[in-house]
Amino acid sequence: MDYGLWLSIVPSLIAIVLATWTKQVIPSLLIGLWAGSFILTGSFLGSISQTVDYIVEVLSDPGNLDVLLFLYVFSGLVALIQLSGGVQAFAKVMDNYINNSKKTLIASWLLLPITFIDCGFRVVATGSIMKPLADRFSVSRERLAYMLNNSASPVIVLIPVATTYIGYIIGVLNKGMGAAGIEGSAMQLFLSSLPFQFFSFTSITIALLSVIIGWNFGSMKKLIQSANHSNKETSFSRPAHAMEMSEEIGNTDKADTAKDQMGVTSKGKMEKMDMDMGIGKPALKPRLFNLLAPILVLIPLSFFLMWWDGRKEAKGESIVEVFSAADPSRSMFLALFITVMITAALYLFQGLKLKKMTDRFIKGGNKLMVTIVILAVAWPISDVSQDLGLTDLIRKTLGGTLTPIWVPVLIFVVTGAVTYFIGSSWGAWALMMPIAIPLAVTTGGSVPLAVAAVLSGGTFGDVTSPVSGMTAMSAGAAGADHMKYVKAMTPYNLLAAGLAAGLFLVVPLIF
Repeated sequence: MDYGLWLSIVPSLIAIVLATWTKQVIPSLLIGLWAGSFILTGSFLGSISQTVDYIVEVLSDPGNLDVLLFLYVFSGLVALIQLSGGVQAFAKVMDNYINNSKKTLIASWLLLPITFIDCGFRVVATGSIMKPLADRFSVSRERLAYMLNNSASPVIVLIPVATTYIGYIIGVLNKGMGAAGIEGSAMQLFLSSLPFQFFSFTSITIALLSVIIGWNFGSMKKLIQSANHSNKETSFSRPAHAMEMSEEIGNTDKADTAKDQMGVTSKGKMEKMDMDMGIGKPALKPRLFNLLAPILVLIPLSFFLMWWDGRKEAKGESIVEVFSAADPSRSMFLALFITVMITAALYLFQGLKLKKMTDRFIKGGNKLMVTIVILAVAWPISDVSQDLGLTDLIRKTLGGTLTPIWVPVLIFVVTGAVTYFIGSSWGAWALMMPIAIPLAVTTGGSVPLAVAAVLSGGTFGDVTSPVSGMTAMSAGAAGADHMKYVKAMTPYNLLAAGLAAGLFLVVPLIF
């Protein structure tokens, strides 16, 4: 075997180690990319030029640009919805139907149909609606944070249309499929992985059981008892701001990444987060229509444009063949673009100034610039790794020694660990997918299972890591103490992860 092939793991290894150590994803990915370029060229100046070439090549790809533009425009649309007062209007409606703590927690899940489009939007919008009700009916803030967090990423990662996740996942899958040398539809591969995303199913089930039948344990049970029996003013005195964990571990300068699922901590008080996310005083009279209209346009339009695009390329007439032949990134971006124009027209008609909308749209889009930069640096790591012979290394070292039975659980554990330490599910997906898919192919394992294992591992880290943006954001949106929340929810997620790992080990024996 050519031992030089082992150099192909250096870019990803450096990126993972540095990200774990520094909790900074972007510089770590950039250094990993440069290291791979240096190994490839053997020249300092040449490696810098090669690094730039890799990034430019990624940004020159139309499919990649569709994904990046989708993320920016989608974040801008979310900002417009928040500016219009739609969230506040819905909060008033909910207030008429909730009269106890159990209904409060169940209602946080029932908000999914209008908040599923983005994790940050899901957590902050739902938190702003439910927090006053949770205080009124003595719901522990840590328990509310758990409901917010575990009804975000684990659910949204399962939705194949009209979310910020789907465009990113399709892009990552295309990279992984390219690394493995397999052809086909990334969307079809994603759809085939859905039944195997075990962590989402186990974590959602456990969270719902804790509400419906009151199955709670550990410090969460104590917090619930305290909330039920203590004086309300004492139990819900304003806690130290929810970002104290980031202060203790020295990550207060990394907060901006939390709002787009790509960072590791968030900082500041909940009021500042509200202003940053647009959940403040609306510019229009709050109307439920302003929240529902964009969603009711975007979702069916996305499906229609995917069908319209796929119909031109499909070899058969079945709906699966039609949607598999579509370009989901372009179709969803077109749907989003049209939705933004329609939404802007609706808000203009209500009196919202064009200048204010433009300013808020740009500010909203800029909130995902960290995500966009990470993609522009993470995607090329896959390219340089392949140029250094990663696929050959996997085939020669693991292809004949690692049985396909162990591949899914191994991928799940490794991806979960990487995400837990770097606090970024999207960063971990970008690092692991180009490794997981070739590993499944070379060992003769199931590619959909491997994909599901990567997505499940990233989701576990996203909702569990104390340095995850979503964990910090959920604590902040619920007004919970970060340390108490992490301690309370970790046993639930570890149990869900253990069950998922068992399923990843057993299912290959069955199928």
